[in-house]
Amino acid sequence: MAAPDCTTNESRDWARRPGGMLFWWVLPILIGASTYVLNLSFAADAFIWAGAFAWMGTGCLLNARRCARLHCFISGPALWLGAIAAALVGSGIISGPHALSNVVSITIVLAMLSCVPEMIWGRYARQD
Repeated sequence: MAAPDCTTNESRDWARRPGGMLFWWVLPILIGASTYVLNLSFAADAFIWAGAFAWMGTGCLLNARRCARLHCFISGPALWLGAIAAALVGSGIISGPHALSNVVSITIVLAMLSCVPEMIWGRYARQD
C-alpha cells in the first residue's frame, strides 16, 4: 500500500519559504535597484531590469505550476511583459525621458496588485 501524499499547496509554495523568496524575488529586485547607484549606461540599466523581471516572472510561473499560487498565475505574465518592455526600452524601440522608470514602476505595481485576487478568492487556485 502506497504512503499518502502529505504535501500541500502551502508546503510547495516557494513564496512561503525564505530561501525561495530570497532567490526568486528579493535578489532580482536588489539587482535591479542597484542600477540606480552603479552609474551604468541607460541601456545597461534597462537590460538589467529586463533580466530581473524575467527572473522573477519565471519564478512566479514555476511556482504557479508547483503549488497553484493565484498571485503567481497573474504576476508571472505581468513580470514577463515588464521584462519585454524593459528590453524594448534598452534597445531604443520604446523611448522617452521616463520610459524605463515608467516600465519599472508599472510592472512592480501590477505585480503587487496581483495579490488582490488572493484576498478575494484565497491564496491557491486549487486546494489539494
